[in-house]
Amino acid sequence: MKHTSRQYGARPNSPKVLAALVLLLSLISFGCVELNLPQASQAPLEAPLEQSTEDLAKEADGFFTSGNFPQSELLYTRLLEREMSTDERLQALNRLAVSAFNSRHYYQAKSALDRLVVADGTVLTTWRWHELYIKTLGALNRPDLLENHRVWLASHVELPFEVRSRAAMAFAGVYTQSGSMARAIEILAQAHGKAPDRKAKAAMEAEYAELLRDMPSEQLQGLASLVGTAGSATFPHALIQREVQRRALSPRADAGSPLLAQSSRNTVADIGSPLAAGPGAVHVALVLPLTGRYAPTAVKVLRGAEIAQARLAASGRQVEIKAINVDAPDWREQLKALPQSYSVVGGPMLVDSFRDMLKGGVLSSRAVFAFLPDLGEAQEGAQAWRFFTSPSDQMRALVDLSADQLGIRSVAVLAPKSRYGQRMSEVFQAEAKAKGLRLASSEFYPPGDHPRWLHSVSRLLKVPDAFRRNKNMPLPMPDFGAVFVPEDWTQSELLVSNFHFFEGQHLVFLGTELWSVALDNSKDIDDTYFQLAACPGAWWPDAPAAKALQALVAEKQQDAADFWLALGHDFINFATLLNLPADWTPAQVNTRLQAARGLEFSMAPIAWDAEGRAHQNLYLFSPRKEGKVLVDPAELRAATDKAKSRREKRLSYSRQLQKDKKLSGASGSLTKEPTE
Repeated sequence: MKHTSRQYGARPNSPKVLAALVLLLSLISFGCVELNLPQASQAPLEAPLEQSTEDLAKEADGFFTSGNFPQSELLYTRLLEREMSTDERLQALNRLAVSAFNSRHYYQAKSALDRLVVADGTVLTTWRWHELYIKTLGALNRPDLLENHRVWLASHVELPFEVRSRAAMAFAGVYTQSGSMARAIEILAQAHGKAPDRKAKAAMEAEYAELLRDMPSEQLQGLASLVGTAGSATFPHALIQREVQRRALSPRADAGSPLLAQSSRNTVADIGSPLAAGPGAVHVALVLPLTGRYAPTAVKVLRGAEIAQARLAASGRQVEIKAINVDAPDWREQLKALPQSYSVVGGPMLVDSFRDMLKGGVLSSRAVFAFLPDLGEAQEGAQAWRFFTSPSDQMRALVDLSADQLGIRSVAVLAPKSRYGQRMSEVFQAEAKAKGLRLASSEFYPPGDHPRWLHSVSRLLKVPDAFRRNKNMPLPMPDFGAVFVPEDWTQSELLVSNFHFFEGQHLVFLGTELWSVALDNSKDIDDTYFQLAACPGAWWPDAPAAKALQALVAEKQQDAADFWLALGHDFINFATLLNLPADWTPAQVNTRLQAARGLEFSMAPIAWDAEGRAHQNLYLFSPRKEGKVLVDPAELRAATDKAKSRREKRLSYSRQLQKDKKLSGASGSLTKEPTE
């Protein structure tokens, strides 16, 4: 990419830019943007300990200038431990980031870039910083951080458009390389539509036209297959079509002046709205229980869909939505009577309604994306698809946290004797086994018999019978580090308190999405027994896209956004991006689902594998007094280790006390209880 470099020290040109910098710095501290501490890099040479700061800087600069990046990375890391002026420190951080990136030490590169923002937030107004940051996140294979950064940049129109447009092209490049062509086109169109004037649009068009000239043929063909050859006068469709034509006419043409610079041809900026001449209307059916017991929830889904419809209309994309009430006696006939252009159906939300669709042959004529945790007898990815959280999604999030983040290798299950408890326990055990975790203990308790819960907990913990006769005897440490509790929040509050009677304060308690939903509407929670706990959830109101949705809701002076509203909103965006033809096939749906990976979700993002099976990447929360907070894995692990250490000290003390009693035959001991 050719451009005029800006120095990192450039100053913001408006108070709004300063506000944007403050926001990103807060995101870094909150965890939306990670801030890593620098790691020592391996290099063949060692800097003399007695070397002066000035000599060390000269030597580091020499290696940097000569392209010996592993060595310059090492020396800049050591240089930053010394006292330096502000300008010297900024240059050292800048060169450390470049050196680490070129040495393929991407975590080190990201750490240096994060530290550079903290040292001088005005680097965020320069393209050089964002260019290296985007490349680094791409090299780290962190699509979540890439998406956070993209949303942040796109939302801050006060930043220079040159930075935002180049960032959009860089993000589009990442998605294009990963095969998410539709997402790349959407990002480019959105950025182009936010250009401040025709001149800025023309500059972006010229730069993207030049990028297309260097794009590999297979990537260009992938983009061309989506935009077609109908001569659309929109961006980037027109440029992609023209590049395909240019290569067909002159395969060996070099990278000359941009096609859009020709005076005989109008620029895309002259045409108007970026989607004004886009594809035809998309038709979507929503099958929902709009009356009766579930109506309040279904209405939220429909509201979210209408918000997305209005937003797309403002961009020039027409979406026709047909809502069908499954409580109406003729709802099946209504669905069957819809034109074939209504190829995509969202819903239903109820199992019985889905079974009716399965028996009635609807699944063979419409691409149904059910708002259900599983599809029962229907084959996912062949007969129907899922647009909802599954039990496997929940259990996978908990198991990954336990194994990968907390270092727990052995778990237990304490579940109610109910259909839900049995089912969730089976899924948890399957996910734990797949991850290589050991199931150390499992116990089922009667849901309504609270007095017997203590006995169930004691059996799970394998409490010796002797403890019932002598409460002063030391209890052995459980041979597991986490307990899965598939129970609702109210019952869990009572259940988990029983563990503390048996010195179980060091255990991590893993709940289901039932906890998360209850905590969304709870205040003044007694979190005493849940300091070490986690539960999955699909809705986090502080996520960037969720905040953007809330802003749209606020414009209409409606209630706050929630998961159900986000579900409807995201599904309409998804169906529009999918844009299935009337003669779709399951194989075609699964192919297009792969291209939809870059869709911006306001709820937890969903992705589909090659067979069309959905996987939702859920958030993880910890219960707290005012509701819930995002889990910080490092903080949770540290707290768990500390609690376990306290437990081991108490156990050691109790054993020593018992030993002293036996030796002395006395009732007391001179041994002092360890302090924490």
